[in-house]
Amino acid sequence: MTTTTARRRYLTDEQVAAYQRDGYLAIPRLLEPERVDALRRVTDGFVERSRRVARSDSIFDLDPRHSAAAPVVRRIKNPADNDPLYLWVTLESPILDVVSELIGESIRFHHSKLNLKGSHIGAPVEVHQDAAFYPHSNDDVLAVGLLLDDATAQNGAMAVLPGSHRGPIYTHFDTQGRFVGCMRDEDIARLDRSGAVLLDLPAGSIHIHHYRLVHWSAQNTSPGERRLLINSYAAADAVNLAADSTGSPMYGRLLRGTPPAVVRRTAGDMPMPPDFSQGYNSIYEVQAEAAAAAAKM
Repeated sequence: MTTTTARRRYLTDEQVAAYQRDGYLAIPRLLEPERVDALRRVTDGFVERSRRVARSDSIFDLDPRHSAAAPVVRRIKNPADNDPLYLWVTLESPILDVVSELIGESIRFHHSKLNLKGSHIGAPVEVHQDAAFYPHSNDDVLAVGLLLDDATAQNGAMAVLPGSHRGPIYTHFDTQGRFVGCMRDEDIARLDRSGAVLLDLPAGSIHIHHYRLVHWSAQNTSPGERRLLINSYAAADAVNLAADSTGSPMYGRLLRGTPPAVVRRTAGDMPMPPDFSQGYNSIYEVQAEAAAAAAKM
């Protein structure tokens, strides 16, 4: 007779209910300091490599101020494809167990990215919803952010609007029909952001947000770094309705559970993003280009 070992449970019933109600969850210090230190060293190695790169490519999203002498990397793309420790976070760390407690045992991978907000120059991210970039057939889709540094108000910690995941997916196109990667000012003005929550957490913590949740982050005005490793997952029966923009061989891979026999659908319309299949650099570039275009008008 064989015996099975019960998987450790990371979340209480109250935490699961809070995620369903609020659309986000924070778990302080999920990973031990030694592991976080190792991730920082790997990340430093990638930034050092970026000195040999003059423009954004399949790995690096570079800030316009980037140079060999003073590298400024906004994002490391598909980190799970490019280093075994990043891959461990995606596949083997406790994160996948936490995700399964929120969206079920059958899970697909969507994408990974590592956002870097350098000291004093780290760019803000304007108010947006992830669902505007990659709508799915149902709403069991989320992103998990692992903090490699303490996140504070000064260094651009993420802010979320609790409960906004129960509202609509707002347009992320401007009035001229250009995809700008953020919500329109008039839609933001109609939201009551007085209840926004700043996810100021210590390094090694994770925060999880529903892909409909309205969120944003400020510029890093501090002398320290703010590096955030993000992995996005979906329930296996949630089918991506947009083209793959990641270019990752892991895109759509079933990580846990069994392939579904049916596709589960959420009622209502799903706004579609542009066709990113021919290339997509980052939300930073989309929002910066939109801001530059608006300044010329």
